[in-house]
Amino acid sequence: MDPRPPCSPIGIPRRAVPLTLSLSPSGGEGIEIASSPSPSVRERVGVRVGVCSRIIRAKNPVTRMLLGALAIALLVSGTNDPTAAQSRKKVVVAVGPSSDMALLIVAVKKGFLEKHGLDPQIKVFDSSPQAVQVLVSGQGDVTMNTEPPHLAARARGGKVVQVMTGWISGRNAAAVVAGNLITKPEDFIGKTIATQRGSGSNYHLVSFLAKHKIPADKVTIQYMAAPDQLPALARNDVQAFFSWEPYVTRAQSIPNAKVWSRAEDDGVEFRDNVLMREDFARGDRETAIKVVKALVETADWMRANLRDAARVANEVLRAQSEEDVYRELQLFTYPGDFRKSVVEHETRIAQWGASLGLFQTSDPRKLVEELVYPDLIRTAAPDRTDM
Repeated sequence: MDPRPPCSPIGIPRRAVPLTLSLSPSGGEGIEIASSPSPSVRERVGVRVGVCSRIIRAKNPVTRMLLGALAIALLVSGTNDPTAAQSRKKVVVAVGPSSDMALLIVAVKKGFLEKHGLDPQIKVFDSSPQAVQVLVSGQGDVTMNTEPPHLAARARGGKVVQVMTGWISGRNAAAVVAGNLITKPEDFIGKTIATQRGSGSNYHLVSFLAKHKIPADKVTIQYMAAPDQLPALARNDVQAFFSWEPYVTRAQSIPNAKVWSRAEDDGVEFRDNVLMREDFARGDRETAIKVVKALVETADWMRANLRDAARVANEVLRAQSEEDVYRELQLFTYPGDFRKSVVEHETRIAQWGASLGLFQTSDPRKLVEELVYPDLIRTAAPDRTDM
């Protein structure tokens, strides 16, 4: 009886464990089969593993031949894992701490990007517009945002491109007012209204004023970052703000604050598009296609598993409750596609941005056509685009 203790499970798939084959030191009577995980495998799996070896002795030549064949088969099966043979490509995913970034967060945390042989790394910034600037500066590869920040970045020379639509929503953005001061549209006249300059909510504000025929010079627009708008409303520095979730819901804890209207109530719908550095999208096309494939798969999974998606996203968002995130995710539709309608929709927003001086362009449509880059999704998911 062999006095050694039996080999214990090592906790990783056999196919991920390289095997070594050698003759036993007993004059060729036996064959030693040893599973000996390399340091790279140990590091990738993240567990401590030991070496399991056993000398199987057989004096019958036929038996020895069969054992040798078995050892070779195990050796081949143990080394055909493609991800063990090549290093994973690092992809820096820039996000803001809000639910509109859930698609990217879930793609990383749920393993959709890793499934395609990528090594995704999340970097969290104060806001989604700031994440766009991270790509422009070359410190990130992928982010997502509504149309205005993308257009502004491209118009100012930023080498970024849109590669697919992450979500569509007319309910993520909203107007919040001091309910004791504003009870009808005319009450906005003479008030100070906050919004983040160049954001989708900035576009919502202008559309709201136009819808209610309130001249822009009859209100005071104060530009500030989205998180700063809540204390400003609480101090009565502003009497209304136009922003997005989670700030819209958080504001309702402020005395007298109420949601006046959602973007769709004012005829506004946003498409939050996935943005990439242009040199990444074009110069590392194979990796960029993998990212798009993973994000399409993520969108499909989220539509069918929204509550689970909220739980995963909250690992990064750190909302007060998972239920809050789930409620916010229900404001979005995740199509996982890229349609021609994006160009017409975005051209209207580009015309607005240029007219307000948010960015300079002599040809808004050309700006949009330079920004929209459907080449990746044509390869990654050809049935998800008509461009």
